This record gives sequence, structure tokens and C-alpha cells, in this order.
Amino acid sequence: MRTAIASHSRIMTILLVLVCIALLMSGCSALGFKQEAKDFTLPDFNGDMVALSDYQDENIYLNFWASWCEPCVQEMPAIEKIYQENKDKGLVILTVNTGEDKATVEEYMKTNGYTFPVLMDLEMEVARQYKTASIPVSFFINKEGKIVTKKEGLMTEEEMRKAIGKLQ
Repeated sequence: MRTAIASHSRIMTILLVLVCIALLMSGCSALGFKQEAKDFTLPDFNGDMVALSDYQDENIYLNFWASWCEPCVQEMPAIEKIYQENKDKGLVILTVNTGEDKATVEEYMKTNGYTFPVLMDLEMEVARQYKTASIPVSFFINKEGKIVTKKEGLMTEEEMRKAIGKLQ
């Protein structure tokens, strides 16, 4: 009987250790821990270098996209709307174009009347740093520099607003 209890106890201990390892490898999101946003520096359209750390102590909506990406194109009107509503209210919106040249992106923005900031990640270094397996992908970063929400794929305006609400 004692052998069965000891064996069961060892199995439970092993399972607990495996669950803890899995949580640690997944960024501890199930425990409510938030991952630190990695700093980066990229050029904007004017060639000015912009760093994520330039917006320390501010809430940030960071979105990776490309003009050839249909889901990205679908969410752009909502991003523009949220940008217009929040640009003077303490929410920074930074979009990162992945892999396209400046002329293509400028034409796309002009044609569609979008005015939100675009950073150019031509070599996709920052996209790799943020482990973006696909686009669009959005990160919502709080004033402490922690990623509160990450969403891969198309976001609706309602989903964006909900994620922004978690930053407050």
C-alpha cells in the first residue's frame, strides 16, 4: 500500500514539475505574468529613427503589417479610426511595415488616406525579434513596458478597443 502511495506521489510531483516548466516556457501567461516588450529602433518615412523606448511610460498599440496582406488591409480602417480618436489621449499607435520598400508603403498610405505612424522594417529584423510568425499581429504594451495582449491575425475594431481597455 505504501509503495502505491509513494509511486502516486512521485507521479503527481513529476506532473506538477512538467506543468510549471510548460508555463515558464509559454511566458507564464496562464499565471498572469506579462512579458517585457523588447526595445527596437526603426526609421519612419522621413528617415528619422524611432525607438520603442521613446514612448516609455505610455500605452502602445504596436501592429505589424504589409500592404499585400489581405487581413492587414481589412484592419487598417479600424486602426486609422482608433489612431484619430486617441492620438492626443495618451495612446501611441506604431505600425511596422514588414519587408516592403518605402515607395510602396507611402503610395499605399496616401491612396488610402491613412495617417498613423509607419516604421519601416525592410529586413524584418524587428518582426523576427517579436517572433511574428504571420501578419497581421498586434501587441498592446502598457506604461510599464509589458505586453498585456498579443493577437495574431485580423482584429476587429471591437477587439482592438477591448485590448486597449486592458492597458488602462
